[in-house]
Amino acid sequence: MLDRELLRRVLAPPPRLLFRERQLSRARELAGEGASFVVVGPVGTGKTTLVRAAVEGVEGVLYVDCSSSRTHQSLRRRLAPARLYVLDDYSLAQRTRALRELVRSLEPKAVVVHPPLVYEELEGLERVEMPPYTFQELEEICRERAARLNLPVDDEDVKEAARAGFEHGGNARIALLTLAERAVANALRLSGRGPARAPPGRLLP
Repeated sequence: MLDRELLRRVLAPPPRLLFRERQLSRARELAGEGASFVVVGPVGTGKTTLVRAAVEGVEGVLYVDCSSSRTHQSLRRRLAPARLYVLDDYSLAQRTRALRELVRSLEPKAVVVHPPLVYEELEGLERVEMPPYTFQELEEICRERAARLNLPVDDEDVKEAARAGFEHGGNARIALLTLAERAVANALRLSGRGPARAPPGRLLP
């Protein structure tokens, strides 16, 4: 079972969003200008992390997670006057006519969605595309996280974590979950409470 604190630290937003510098720069420009935009990409490609980083420092932001406010009524209850609306996980909302009209009326807004659905209420908004991570990018993300958090993992662990994320569509969250699992297993093994495995490579600093 994964240690909750370790999992929180591994999945926490990093100081720097690797391989998303161009997208983050554009999203910050749009948020600063008070323009509406859509962040689109597969699961685990950093969409939520990017939006949160892009609106950091912007006053009057209202953040709504549509995974927990999925209906028109629940979304409407969460709304209040704001200078920028952020609708996260909008793909999970129950897009009735009333909800679509409500979302269309919100200005300005940043909306997080994943393909391949088409959202007519978001037509005309600039899209910030978040492509799947490559294996090399996932490997570097895992390596940075392991070094920064001083995780008990080696090069083999990092590559396995990157491979797991890559096999799930370039998903960084899967890669980091796998990295956390291997860190826990290594910690248990080193303490004598877990099963032995072949001698590991050099632990990352």
